[in-house]
Amino acid sequence: MNFDNLFRRFILTQSFVRGWGNPLHLQEIFMYRRDKIGVRDECLKLVPAESVQDNTIEIVKQEIKADRTYIHGRFRSPLADYLPHLIPPEVATAHFQLILPRDHRLGIDPIPIGLCYAGTGDHGFSRRRLVTAIPLINQYRIASILLENPYYGLRKPPQQSRSSLFYVTDLYIMGKALILETLVLLHWCQKMKLTPAILHGFSLGGHMASLAFTNWPGPLSLLSCASWSTSSTVYCDGVLSRTIPWALLKQQFYENKAYQTFYEYLRERKRSTDANVTITDPIKDMMRLLMDEFTSLFNYSRPVQSNISNALFIACINDGYIIRDGIPHMNDLWPGCHIRYIPRGHISAFLLNQSRFHDAVAEMLQRQQPDVRLKKYPIITPASIASPGNS
Repeated sequence: MNFDNLFRRFILTQSFVRGWGNPLHLQEIFMYRRDKIGVRDECLKLVPAESVQDNTIEIVKQEIKADRTYIHGRFRSPLADYLPHLIPPEVATAHFQLILPRDHRLGIDPIPIGLCYAGTGDHGFSRRRLVTAIPLINQYRIASILLENPYYGLRKPPQQSRSSLFYVTDLYIMGKALILETLVLLHWCQKMKLTPAILHGFSLGGHMASLAFTNWPGPLSLLSCASWSTSSTVYCDGVLSRTIPWALLKQQFYENKAYQTFYEYLRERKRSTDANVTITDPIKDMMRLLMDEFTSLFNYSRPVQSNISNALFIACINDGYIIRDGIPHMNDLWPGCHIRYIPRGHISAFLLNQSRFHDAVAEMLQRQQPDVRLKKYPIITPASIASPGNS
């Protein structure tokens, strides 16, 4: 955890540099999460299988390097059709890279696939390609789709600096867009015989994978590394809380009655479960309530029961970013999911445990489909390892 704190001091990126975002947009995204994207049957209506046709995915470039084929694709994000006034033009187009063995015949031969989400600050495809996709294809013959985050890389608005999202609302738009884009890609994977499939990622990427996992009705696996049930403690208590301009958020909160009104609405919704809690900082409480509303897995459909046994969370015992105290345990939210703990901090886990994550991807695919053809078959390991603390 000390290393996490030290590492963060060398990162200049700030969060939400322009504040909360339009309060009307905040309310609109909230309603869309509550009524549509957070309810599996309603969310599936937004991206039905028949909406993904041969021309939905545009193949921009295909190249062969060594013994691998790299396919660059793009498609219009469904969220840009449903909430066009909230989506910057750059975000409206989803970009991805598909990495296959050179001898694979796309659309003819089946092959297991991993949809890998980007962590905080992971722009483009090079890091995930080097750290995740190439090892998976070399060791297990698992193909990969690397999806670009909204507001990152090719999808970054021109005035945005690095990963410094302008508004709190940008993070929520990112999540909703990725959930719908995942549905597009999973429908396409079925058409292209890219099965069985797993969603996976580290930190922010792991949480986005978890959110997207909730809405798929068919067989699917999940590996969520260094993430947990909600992002509220990440931004209010963890290392990232130091990157937030709290003074600006406070100023906007008290200058605009709309924020205060929405805060009272959120607080009233929460009052039944924490009636005895004393609020000393309304600004941080507003952030916590918002993060729970938009990122807590409690506020999304529970995954279909047959998929929960294909879901694995790998948590870091000494994580300075992902604080697990005081928030729902994943065993309570998704009874039957697998949880493992590693004696690492957030950054050290990413640097030193990649091979463990690769093995876990293969393992969870094998749990979903025991006869899946892998280059190297993993050994199914125990489902859970008890944490000595902070679980």
